[in-house]
Amino acid sequence: MTWLIAAIGWAGAGGLLTAYLLLLGGRTSADSHLYLSLNFVGSACLAVSTSAVHAWPSAAVNLIWLALGSAPLIRAWVKLHGQRQRPEHRCGQ
Repeated sequence: MTWLIAAIGWAGAGGLLTAYLLLLGGRTSADSHLYLSLNFVGSACLAVSTSAVHAWPSAAVNLIWLALGSAPLIRAWVKLHGQRQRPEHRCGQ
């Protein structure tokens, strides 16, 4: 079980670092669904991992990061899926 908790933590750390590197490299924006999703999943994994080992300050920061990222992530996904589902409307036809 210990290795699973550690793997979850490492996956979370990798997700957060990947999001940040993509942002710094200009490959994504801070309001993109990719960046927000990586941050959300990464902070959730780190919150689980740090909670399991009773690292409460780190767990609290990751839970706060998770909560703060929820609203922008929901908006980005709604916007993305709204654009995909909306049929094309052509003027004059």
